[in-house]
Amino acid sequence: MSPKKNEITVVLVEDHGIFVEGLTSVLAKIENVVVLASFDNGQDALDFLQQHPSDIVFLDISLPGSLSGIEICQAIHRMHKKNKVVALSNHTEKHIIHEMLSHGANGYLLKNVSFQDLRNAIEQVLKGQCVMSEEVRELIFSSSGIAQKMPRLTSREKEILHWISEGLTTQQISAKLFISMQTVESHRYNLLQKFEVPNSVTLVKKAIGMGLLQAGDG
Repeated sequence: MSPKKNEITVVLVEDHGIFVEGLTSVLAKIENVVVLASFDNGQDALDFLQQHPSDIVFLDISLPGSLSGIEICQAIHRMHKKNKVVALSNHTEKHIIHEMLSHGANGYLLKNVSFQDLRNAIEQVLKGQCVMSEEVRELIFSSSGIAQKMPRLTSREKEILHWISEGLTTQQISAKLFISMQTVESHRYNLLQKFEVPNSVTLVKKAIGMGLLQAGDG
């Protein structure tokens, strides 16, 4: 059955049944959110998503089977841009968080996330923002390596960065700031160079990790 207009479709990939039941119950209380299916392994989830793209996939990292959470995230990201992937885990190791975010995850939430934060995260990720639990942001920002490499931005670059994080296109930013599209592209290129990242998605994630943007902005 096709999703109704305004429905936010969700797929859960989690192997702990009790947690799935609890999360499904919580999500049912959020307006327009519909859980299409839940899976306890990555391969079954990928097979389903191939035929039924979802707005958001909540993905655990530690799953049974040959596929890791990172590999599942990569596969979902390649499969269909409609699928937003949010890691939902108890892991707080920095390298795991960075791996997930750099391999296509649109956010990283801890399993102790509150109802309000979960609802906000759904709204934000659908706007193209990267969402993180407060503890995750603090963990990433506490990295001395990141703190030492904080890029120096001009006021215009900060403006451009903000609107990129809001999901605006070059044309939309150009119209909003009354500057040419070429100027916007020039600033965008400079931001990618300063942050040493290949694209705008990674740019926003890194800026949030550095504390230059808030995951809840917008």
